[in-house]
Amino acid sequence: MKLTCFIYSLGPGGAERVMSILADAWASRGHKVTIVTYDEGRLSFFSLPPEVTVQKLRLSGGSMLKRIGNHFRRIPSFRRVIRETRPDIVISFMDRTNVLVLMAALGLNVPLIVSERTNPLRYSPGFPYNYLRRCLYQKAMAVVVQSNGLAEWFKPMSNRVAVIPNPVKACRDNQNYQAGRTFTVVGAGRLSLEKGFDLLLTAFSKVRKEHPEWNLVIYGDGPERPVLERQISELNLDGKVRLPGVTTDLTTHLRTAGCFVLSSRFEGFPNVLIEALACGCPVIATNCSDSIAEIVRYDWNGLLIPSEDTDSLANALKRIMEDVGLRRIFEANGPDSVRKFDIDSIAEHWEKLFQEITSEQFSN
Repeated sequence: MKLTCFIYSLGPGGAERVMSILADAWASRGHKVTIVTYDEGRLSFFSLPPEVTVQKLRLSGGSMLKRIGNHFRRIPSFRRVIRETRPDIVISFMDRTNVLVLMAALGLNVPLIVSERTNPLRYSPGFPYNYLRRCLYQKAMAVVVQSNGLAEWFKPMSNRVAVIPNPVKACRDNQNYQAGRTFTVVGAGRLSLEKGFDLLLTAFSKVRKEHPEWNLVIYGDGPERPVLERQISELNLDGKVRLPGVTTDLTTHLRTAGCFVLSSRFEGFPNVLIEALACGCPVIATNCSDSIAEIVRYDWNGLLIPSEDTDSLANALKRIMEDVGLRRIFEANGPDSVRKFDIDSIAEHWEKLFQEITSEQFSN
């Protein structure tokens, strides 16, 4: 089967990571996969097998005049690529890209799947994308979301909403590395307001005097870096907190971390939380989306706390730091709790959806 996939970029983001993992899995199952990006043409952050073709349209960046021109060239460029690749199915990731691809595919009689990657209750793509999404999603053969709660939100827009969680590849050897764990709290993600790293810094500052052996490392980069660096200085956390930037090997750090914290104000389906659990890393997560509540079972594989509550986060950190037995329970239960997100299982869900869609297309 020929699959043509659209996504803005293959940079260091959650949706981009999922696209890379799925493309690898689809190619290994014999599908011919083409990924189309339209950022300024950056190198792919995640590795892809040689069987996966990447087309970079380079329809972003540059001067104001060039950006305006690129915006109007996107739909005809997408349409040209669909015609040239002649796919059996088109797959689009992320809300704004979904709208553009749906418009580009009008009249081409090719089945199209759109996949939402964020929480629409907390994030809107803005006008006119929000309006166009409501009008155009009915034309997609399926809308893919990551949780049952999100499925309910999108059902008025589509006759077929499929719940397919994100896949995880981390730690398939099932080792939880209990003996090698350090007194390190790890956070990871784009350094942006929604990730709540400012809240994590405040909470960590409340417990660090009682537990001076613990350190905090936040991996990632983004617009909030200067704000977070200033906050680290104001809280006298220099030497206790590091912001080393983006890492290509987060799994290695999660295998040895004493705790992983998801401090987000809102999320769609947090890949990094699944990876931490798969690595047997004790986790603390804010209850900022229904998908997280479906992943973390309190006192069994992690701690679930209210969003934007630094006192609750500080208390959870204190409990993790002081209770070795609890950390051992989380280390043991974490990998089993996310086994259903293994790439082979998730790829099978996508395969079933492909078969349903192509069967309907053929019968029509």
